[in-house]
Amino acid sequence: MAERVVGLFFKRDRDSSAMIAERIKSADYGARNVRFFICEPGDADEAGKKRDDFRAMEFAVSIGGDGTFMRTAGAVREYGVPLYGVNAGRLGFLASGNYDDAVSDVKRILSGRYRLYARTQLRCELSRAGDGSTEAFYALNEFTLSKGPVSRPIGILVTVRREVLYRFLADGIIVSTPTGSTAYSLSAGGPLVHPDVKCVILTPVCPHSLYHRPFILGSDETVEISLEGDSERMTLSGDGILNIDVKRGDLVKLSTDEKGIDIIALDNASYFETLTRKLHWRADDNSLCKEGEADDDAAGETR
Repeated sequence: MAERVVGLFFKRDRDSSAMIAERIKSADYGARNVRFFICEPGDADEAGKKRDDFRAMEFAVSIGGDGTFMRTAGAVREYGVPLYGVNAGRLGFLASGNYDDAVSDVKRILSGRYRLYARTQLRCELSRAGDGSTEAFYALNEFTLSKGPVSRPIGILVTVRREVLYRFLADGIIVSTPTGSTAYSLSAGGPLVHPDVKCVILTPVCPHSLYHRPFILGSDETVEISLEGDSERMTLSGDGILNIDVKRGDLVKLSTDEKGIDIIALDNASYFETLTRKLHWRADDNSLCKEGEADDDAAGETR
């Protein structure tokens, strides 16, 4: 029987994640010839040395929180490996699997009883003014350009199709995928966007203006961002991982990545069910309506 390779990605210094990984690795998978490939998420050197293992992976399991999930997505992006998340963190929008069901979930995926959801990723191209060099980075949730440790706001110029969209002083700007609309963009006042929508979301962070609001662009657009005015530098981060200094004259280009990533889903919960549960919206609670009706009745009695 052909060997089936499954990736296990987790932080080795997290006892809870390591315990779940060991439970998955040591379980009995019957006649299936399963080999588990263990890797620290975000370890580029390790990924480079074991490229053949990455190519052989049937699917990958991220064990941890959403941060671990996003790092794992970055690690497997090049190889088109579907990704499943076991939540050992807090909120778990992306890593939706329950740690108690980790072994049975892996067995279910090996049996082919799952669904795949395609998620958009972002590509960031940073061009340096000094030496003309270019670097590329990728993110599942968002890229953020911010003022960094400096307390004063920065001058930001945002162009699309060589036309000015934003020109403002602000603490920064977030460029997000629909998947990332429930993350930093949401905290900064951005809209919630269903992950099936093909778009890019721009969310200013504390702009010094009442008129610069979040903006949704088509997924085929390229956003260019640079410093202007007296500002000399800002910080580029992607999915909360990068911490790169961007200087005056540098140009940041952001667009959707052609590859994207496939996320494995096992339960039948819709995106809306997950959203209301994770954000505690109490969508099935009609107590407010009942209270309103009671108030109307009481008001009617006193008229």
